[in-house]
Amino acid sequence: MKKRLAIILASILLTANKQKAYASPIQVPEDIKEISIDLGKRYNFCPELIQSICFKESSFRTYAENDGCIGIMQVSPVWHADRMKKLGVKDLFNARENMIVAVDYLSELKEQYEDIGIVLMVYNGDSSAGAVLEGTADISEYADNVLAVSAELERANGK
Repeated sequence: MKKRLAIILASILLTANKQKAYASPIQVPEDIKEISIDLGKRYNFCPELIQSICFKESSFRTYAENDGCIGIMQVSPVWHADRMKKLGVKDLFNARENMIVAVDYLSELKEQYEDIGIVLMVYNGDSSAGAVLEGTADISEYADNVLAVSAELERANGK
């Protein structure tokens, strides 16, 4: 009887564990989730992809700076000055404003290239994106990583 009860209990625990949602080790800050959902709807982008780029570019740090790029999605104020003006963005250290500029740019790239791997490479400034278009190279490690993190976040959200 004890053995049968142990088997039943083990079966129940196994089933319960299978039904638990996948838990991603990446914890997206709530404000970034909200902004990415809003911008995802506005620009027809997967929110988890936006979150993945934020994670890859800055580990969700709004005050990140690297080689002239600023903020959570590492936007260049030099390259995107016109876009910032068009969108009314003044502070790239503000997460929402930074993400608006970045997602607007990603949307433009998506319209131009269609393939999200190439879009990510161009966004990252990878000069080998042309070789991928020609079929003579694979997508970059950067694009691969962003897509992997995005897939992980989607699984965590039950998608």
